[in-house]
Amino acid sequence: MKAHLKNRLDNYLSQMKKADKLEVPKLRSEFSKWYYSLSEKERNEIDPFWQEIKESARQAIKDIKDAINELRLLNDVKIVVAGAEYDLHEWVTISDYSRMHNLKVSRVQNWISRGVVPRDKVLAIPQLNNVKLIKNELYGALL
Repeated sequence: MKAHLKNRLDNYLSQMKKADKLEVPKLRSEFSKWYYSLSEKERNEIDPFWQEIKESARQAIKDIKDAINELRLLNDVKIVVAGAEYDLHEWVTISDYSRMHNLKVSRVQNWISRGVVPRDKVLAIPQLNNVKLIKNELYGALL
């Protein structure tokens, strides 16, 4: 590709990356006028440049889609205990529950032992050294 064509294309990309939303239409218009002022031979000469841009965009879109899928997997965190599946966005440790609701851990443990927190809202996981999870809802005096 001729140096002046390459310089113009590189300059256009650089300007587009730096431009704010209001400048983009003007830059596109100027570039379009320049592009259509080229001979057909020159336009054909820069075609590989456009193919490279398209491939780069396709790869960026693929990378973004892959990242979104990974985030979806991270957000879909579940645990299976005794055959039942629990969404870990709804269940928290007693310590986290206490912190979120500005309570002492001992008060929450007391509520659990006295039945203020219903048994089906507490989950003990034997495989994790009997760590207790509590469903993140309001109980007792918080109601």
